[in-house]
Amino acid sequence: MSKVFNIKNSLYAELGTKLGRERRKLLIDEMSSLTNQKVHCFNCSGTCCTFSANSMQITPIEAFEIILSLEITDDNLFEIKNNLKKNIQDYRLDHEIFLGKKINSVLRKTYTCPFFAPGSKGCTIKKDLKPYGCLGFNPKIENDNGSLCHSNTQLLETRENAHRMDEIAANNFLKNNLQLDWIKLEIPKAVLALIDKIY
Repeated sequence: MSKVFNIKNSLYAELGTKLGRERRKLLIDEMSSLTNQKVHCFNCSGTCCTFSANSMQITPIEAFEIILSLEITDDNLFEIKNNLKKNIQDYRLDHEIFLGKKINSVLRKTYTCPFFAPGSKGCTIKKDLKPYGCLGFNPKIENDNGSLCHSNTQLLETRENAHRMDEIAANNFLKNNLQLDWIKLEIPKAVLALIDKIY
């Protein structure tokens, strides 16, 4: 059995973490409802996925579920890792800018998601395993092309509250077992950090 299978089994079978689709149901249902109203991302250039607006950060469980979506094999591992490393370098995500002691914060940089494919395909991550923030960020009118898109913070908070304890346990499990020293990272950094620990 591979390490990724063992972690997956520990998270979902032993720890009892609800599956990705169940934890994302509210957000997926909202996207489906908007799509039925012809309010969707199908004709968008990907504003929220590109460096023009994207600064998404994700937790270890979100990064792990992206890894599940990628279906990594010996044949594609090298290419996936190289694409992530290139993305990190291209957008200088490997260089943090500290904003000062008073606010004890690091500048959030914008970047194009490495899993975004321009054109009709858009996001290449399976909907059931996408980051929560990505699923909760949607257009508000038909053919918007990214100008009025925004996060449904109320729906995101409702989802988070419903699964808070589940996800705290899952994130702690991953942090302890993979010796992670972060809570959230940009998508390429988070996914690469887990890949480096698992493969």
